[in-house]
Order: sequence, then structure tokens, then C-alpha cells
Amino acid sequence: MANGAASAMPKPMTVAGVTISAALLVAGLAGGLSEGIGYGLFLVSALLLASGLALFGFFFFSRKFDSSGLKQNGYWLLALGGWFYVFGFCALGGFYALETLEGRMETRWIIFGPVALASLIILDRGIYRVVVKRNLPTFQRFGRFLSREQSDPAAMRRTLVDEVLLHRTLRGVNGFRWFKHTLIYWGFALLVMTEGLAVLVRDVLPAWGYPRGWEEGSVVRLALDFSFEVFGLMVLAGCALALVWRVMVNGTEQQKYTDTPTALFLFVVILSGFFVEGLRFAAQTPEPYMAVSFAGYFLSGFLDGTQSDSLYEPLWYLHVIGSCLFIAYVPLKRLVHSCATPLGRLANSQTGLLEAKRQGVIRGLLNRGK
Repeated sequence: MANGAASAMPKPMTVAGVTISAALLVAGLAGGLSEGIGYGLFLVSALLLASGLALFGFFFFSRKFDSSGLKQNGYWLLALGGWFYVFGFCALGGFYALETLEGRMETRWIIFGPVALASLIILDRGIYRVVVKRNLPTFQRFGRFLSREQSDPAAMRRTLVDEVLLHRTLRGVNGFRWFKHTLIYWGFALLVMTEGLAVLVRDVLPAWGYPRGWEEGSVVRLALDFSFEVFGLMVLAGCALALVWRVMVNGTEQQKYTDTPTALFLFVVILSGFFVEGLRFAAQTPEPYMAVSFAGYFLSGFLDGTQSDSLYEPLWYLHVIGSCLFIAYVPLKRLVHSCATPLGRLANSQTGLLEAKRQGVIRGLLNRGK
């Protein structure tokens, strides 16, 4: 599949993609694009990527449909989704660069944009390097021994639920480790999903002419604000337990399973977000809807509203830039294993394929000996 994928992506498509990306960037700089077009390209990218992943889901987790069709169509959907992701970046990059040059952007957003872009590039490259590039030689070497007919979709589905979603093996090893890991893993994942929905309501829909969803006190915003509080507290509690765990296992064999810098980094990022929210509430007249953001609202009672102007912006920079730096930090440290380890668990569930690989290696060695 890897060799086929490489040959299926012709050079003209790459040239066309680069050309379109450059054209979108120039059009944005020239004032010929709105931000709605950039967000639209991102939406198309998300739909293509989701469709491609769905086809590969059918390929790996079932025996339904034609194997070659699923692989080929899934690959092309992922490739097109990747290009539309780049198109969206270029379109929005050109639009916001023009906004900045013409003085319509606030300083904090001028700083935030490049930092966020750099962090996403580092994240994408890091995950590709660890999850794809590092394992590609192995797949190319042994892929010819593997077939869908020898796979065990039922085992793959069980492993997906037991190990990737519920982490049952870790729970059997140590309940405390499982609990703090689950709080961080699912809290962070759900925070990312909530932020994606918030971007849709706060930024994308207004760019398309539907601004009402993000109004203060609206049902949608209240639901998102409540979700941010719950999932943020999950991560905060998980990080606190991870730091406690580090003290508990100091000097023991279990210490190798700790990651104090990551836990402390994420703890500071999340906590600063709650204080930013608290300062915002402290500077406003209390309203009933604020109680939905219960953590920030609680902190606002201990913060001086008269000092919010001097504290809010520095703390906002700390939280937002810290969040971007954490995104860039993910593929550089052990946290990237949250992406790589599930793939390994899923692969190890395929005993038939692993045996086929072993037999293929043995036959290759015997033939080489002759």
C-alpha cells in the first residue's frame, strides 16, 4: 500500500497543490478573499479527512466492501483533505496578513496567529515523523506478507474499546495511574473537541453571516462554556494527581512511568485559563449566566475587578501562547505516545497477521541461505 500510495500521488498534483496554495495566499493579500472562504476550505478539509478515515475504518475494523477500493479511495480522500487543509491555511494567512498590514488587527491577535501556526506545523510534522515516517520502513518491508483476509476485525474492535478508549490493561496494572491518565487523556481530548465547536460558533458561522450563536447568555455558548469548565477541571485534576504520583513513586521503579514536565506544563496552562476567565468576570457586572462557567465565576469572587485591566492581558498571553507551545510540545516528549501507542496495541491484536509476517521473514531467510 505504501508503494502504491507513493505512485498514486503524481508530481502534477503536487505542483497543482503548491500553485493553488500560492494563488490563495496572494489573493488573500490582495483583498480578494474573505475569511469565510478560508474557513470553508477548512470545512471541506475536515469532511474529506473524516471520509478518508471512515473508509480506512471499514478496511481495518471489518471485512465489508472491496479492499483495493477502500484503500485507494481512502488514500485519495486523505490526500485531498491534506491539500484543502493547506489551502485553508494559505487563504486565511493571506486574509489576516492583509488585515494586519492595514491596521485592523489587535496586537494580541497579531502575535497569536504566527505562534498558533508554528505550533500546528510542529505538531503535524512531529506526529507524522513518530507515527508514520518511523514505521514506514517496517511496513514497506513486511507489508507484502499481510492481507486483509488474514486480519481479525473483531479483535481489532475489542482492542479499540478496551485499550484505546478505556485503557483496561493500565487499570489492571495500577488503578491510580489509570485514573489520572484517563482524566488527562479524555479531559484533553474533549477540550480539543469543544474548542473545535467553539471555533465553529464563534468564528466560522459569523464569517458566513450567522453571528448569533456566540452571544453572551445564548444556549449554545452556555453549553460550550459549561463543557470547557468540566473538561478543564478533569485535566487539572489529572495533572495534580500526576504530580502527587511523582512524589509517591520517587526513587522507585515506577518513576520511569512519570512525566512531571508535561503534567506541570499542562497544569499551568489550564489553571491560567481559569484565572483569565475569572478576571473577565471580575471586571463585569454579575449576571446569572456567568454561573455556568462555575470555576471562573468562583475565582472571580477572589479577584479585584479594578486590577483586571492590568492583569488580564499578561495572563491572557501566558494562557494562549502557553497553549500553543504545549501543542508544539506534544510530539517532542512522551505525550506523543498517546498517538503512537494505540496504533501499536491495535497492530498487536492481529495475531494472524503477525504470524504471517513471521513466516514471511523465515521464508526470506531460508531462501537467502540457499
